[in-house]
Amino acid sequence: MQLLIYTPKVTPRIKYIFNFIFREILYCDFEFTSVAADFSASNSPKISYNDIPLRDELFFACSSFLTKHNIAPINIEETHFGDQKVPFAVDKGALPFDIFAASFYFLSRYEEYMPFEADEHQRYPAVQSLQYKLDILKIPIIDNWALLLKNILLKKFPKLTFGKRKFEFIPTIDVDRAYHFRSSGILKNTVRFFKAALKLNTEKIANIISTGLGQSDPFDTYGYLANIHEKYNLRAIFFFLLAKQGHEEFDQNINPEDEAFKNLISDVSQEAQIGLHPSYASTSETKKISEELLSLQEITQKRIDASRQHFLKLTFPQTYLQLIKAGINHDYSMGYASQIGFRAGTCTPFFWYDLQLEKQTHLKIHPFAVMDVTLKQYLKLSPEEAIAKIEELMLSVKLVDGTFCSLWHNESLSETGKWKGWKTVYEKMLKNSLM
Repeated sequence: MQLLIYTPKVTPRIKYIFNFIFREILYCDFEFTSVAADFSASNSPKISYNDIPLRDELFFACSSFLTKHNIAPINIEETHFGDQKVPFAVDKGALPFDIFAASFYFLSRYEEYMPFEADEHQRYPAVQSLQYKLDILKIPIIDNWALLLKNILLKKFPKLTFGKRKFEFIPTIDVDRAYHFRSSGILKNTVRFFKAALKLNTEKIANIISTGLGQSDPFDTYGYLANIHEKYNLRAIFFFLLAKQGHEEFDQNINPEDEAFKNLISDVSQEAQIGLHPSYASTSETKKISEELLSLQEITQKRIDASRQHFLKLTFPQTYLQLIKAGINHDYSMGYASQIGFRAGTCTPFFWYDLQLEKQTHLKIHPFAVMDVTLKQYLKLSPEEAIAKIEELMLSVKLVDGTFCSLWHNESLSETGKWKGWKTVYEKMLKNSLM
């Protein structure tokens, strides 16, 4: 049974967010009408989205935000709904706030088009986001609101049909440095050896020596990852950094021409999906994305159309326009480095909406909920505290039958240096995904 929705004008923003909520989250079919007479005459389940109701139908009050076609600062009125503070307050209707305007605001990342004070890597800080200020960043709030909407509709229209989603877990691995000592060369490792000796770092000294003798490199956790992903029947995505003459400080990877590195990528590609990790330097030298993508495709002999920005450097709309131009169809950068949670307000993959052109693009965004570096370096959590935080996040996704995407690094599973004890965190996360 199809839902009929009346709105005076179906703007691109309205079409986009209604499609996302009803079709991508609720699996509910609908159609729009802007003809009041047709709406009134219909016997189908129906709702209106307007300034005022037509008659006595189920009515959702519309703010002006989704009828606009420009990018400009807006005044967002807030109100309370249950124990939450919510944006886009309205006076009338089934809800005290415009659920569709609020969802579009978060999903489109509208606030990131406004002037803001960037962090040291020129990124949009999580603490400036409206979700953080409303204390809803750690909740897939759009998915929660969608289920609220579903309950309201079913109470009014018990025969209205909705599909059923299934919780999904996607582990992703960023490979910033494929190896710690292997492929670094004798000179560089000799310097490292003497520095470690001066600091009496016996663990590092032992690792340098053992790697030099042909034993496993500390960052070589790929066999472990292959085994544990197979154990839990998971297909991971590995994002490889292939910067050639990239940023001196932040693109410290192995030369993409290194044979051991190329063999590693080729081997991993046999059992996992491969994506590009566009270099730090690529944000200012945009041709690097295409060059790095070509290198990765030559190594794997496969078409690569997925990526995640190194250091999660996202600038709207430039970054996504560059990815589209390079041939990327799937981006996994949607998350914050400093905070866990849901940057776009959802745990559901969505197509990026280009606010400048006011249209949906074919670039699909896959939000991630948690990153190892966030837990350890930004939030200063112990492995035990990190496990508890991940469990809370994953439960919030399971409650809406969404997709939980994690971001880990090969080196954080090395059980060396600062990452001792963190392999347990990863294993616990994978185990919890099946519970």
